[in-house]
Amino acid sequence: MRYIFFCPTILFGLICVPLFPAHSDEPISVTGAQTFLTRHPDADANNDGILTSEEERAYSRQLAMDALGGDYRYHKTMVPMRDGVRLATGLFIPTKAVTEKSKHSTVLCRSAYGIWAAALFDSQKFANKDLIYICQDLRGDGQSEGHGTADLSSFDNEISDGYDTIDWIINQAWSDGKVGMTGQSGHGFSAYMAYLAKHPNLVGCDTNISGGSAHLYWTFHNGVKREMYYGWLAQRNIPIPLWPKPSVELFDRTAYQETLRGAADGNDTAFIARTGWYDIFSESAIDYFQRFAQHGKVFVQIDASGHGRMAGKPYPAKPIPVEWELPALTRILDDPRQNTPERSYIVYYLMGDTTDPTAPGNGYRITHAWPVPHEPIRYYLTSDGTVGTERPTEGQASRSFRYDPRDPVPSAGGDVFIHEGVGPKDQRVLKDRNDVLHFTSAPLTEPLEITGKVLADLYVSSDVSDTTFTAKLVDIYPDGYEAIVRDSIIMARFHQGFDKQVPMQKGKVYKLTMDMWSTALVFNKGHRLGVQISSSNHPKYEVHPNTFEPSESFDQSPVATHTIHLSSQHPSNIVLPVVSREE
Repeated sequence: MRYIFFCPTILFGLICVPLFPAHSDEPISVTGAQTFLTRHPDADANNDGILTSEEERAYSRQLAMDALGGDYRYHKTMVPMRDGVRLATGLFIPTKAVTEKSKHSTVLCRSAYGIWAAALFDSQKFANKDLIYICQDLRGDGQSEGHGTADLSSFDNEISDGYDTIDWIINQAWSDGKVGMTGQSGHGFSAYMAYLAKHPNLVGCDTNISGGSAHLYWTFHNGVKREMYYGWLAQRNIPIPLWPKPSVELFDRTAYQETLRGAADGNDTAFIARTGWYDIFSESAIDYFQRFAQHGKVFVQIDASGHGRMAGKPYPAKPIPVEWELPALTRILDDPRQNTPERSYIVYYLMGDTTDPTAPGNGYRITHAWPVPHEPIRYYLTSDGTVGTERPTEGQASRSFRYDPRDPVPSAGGDVFIHEGVGPKDQRVLKDRNDVLHFTSAPLTEPLEITGKVLADLYVSSDVSDTTFTAKLVDIYPDGYEAIVRDSIIMARFHQGFDKQVPMQKGKVYKLTMDMWSTALVFNKGHRLGVQISSSNHPKYEVHPNTFEPSESFDQSPVATHTIHLSSQHPSNIVLPVVSREE
């Protein structure tokens, strides 16, 4: 299975947390030692029943060497960056590169989980390929220098560090001048960022369920903190204060777009990305395709999967046609011109009714352009709780709810992070909450296909100066099952744009446009569209205290009354990318 792998760490979904200290020979955690020794009892070299970090590393090194196949030598070194910071780097080098002075292509993984987590995972993928494999601790992580200098808000340092590492590689006697980068999840964002460096010797990047910009895909969504991500950082011994709230990070989107524009011109590196519709990074792969597909070679695969164990009604497993498979990094390294397809493409799984074998969808599609041809159709929310394409005609119409930060709506499936229950989980677990507004369409008389970005336009008012609003798109089955499709959140202070913070005035109506990211799904005949509106989704997102100024606790947080306006003047709606069905 593509989302289960072994590394010398505890697994949290797809995210790994190191079990051992980076610079000592202390015993690793009891849980970690038991897990590792159960799988590998021979790792306890002196048979004293205590697994030290040095024993774990030595055994992991041998496992990686064995998995690579052939005759390899291991060497560790510290590679200097342009500012003098040295990064811990492990090299697996074919012996003949040393004895016969032969030259080889290189696969590089710059990992957030340590050298051995990367080596154990990747060594199986590149076994018997006659490649040099290099794994490196990121700046300020593991055994690398530079603690406190990494930029967790942008990951921009990974652009220059990636470039400098490739420069070092191609100047080694064993290098043939061709470098490919690889990485999954926390191993992969450095490859996303290094792609932007446009190093002429980087022939390909192969990423899996990972993302680029820290702010846009890791730490925040529509200006709201992704609290699950910060829980992951805390588990990796990176202290992140929980208070004050709300967390606000102004991100220079103009500068980021300039970086992307500069990276697009003359970029000959092939970029490969695998993701899933319920992966927390899915939009990063799509955004890279849209930005770079016309200027380079970008190949994306989107499955009916997420960033961890899937819950809910499983989508049928279907094979990808051989001719649609993504190009292999090893073949690109062998001959970049011959083995890189001429046109960029996206292979995506079109989800459908999981209970009806005859239902449309539930198979792969391919496209050379994104978005695919579609018509954005507005589905309006009404005061009687329905959803439809007719614009409201009422002069005054609204629905209200009360939001208490001390009792947030629990996360239930979707693209959650480090959490079991990823995917199309049943939303009926929230049906009795008074702080969730439900809107439901009539049963569909024919299948409805959507492929592309989903948006929500909400007209809101409140009796507090700042808060958050959430929107959720749901596929309601005839048996009542409510499968989450997409969800999103936004902080009201950004009603004039993400570069401005403006408090709300009590009772005034504001328009909030929510980017709900992309999906591909056929709502089957007899199903109903569902839209749910609320103000919290925890622990996926940070709980807002209903104050514009920072708060140190929820003790003084007001219980807010929020109103969603549904009139002809303020027609709250959700925008779906409707695709014409082929007969």
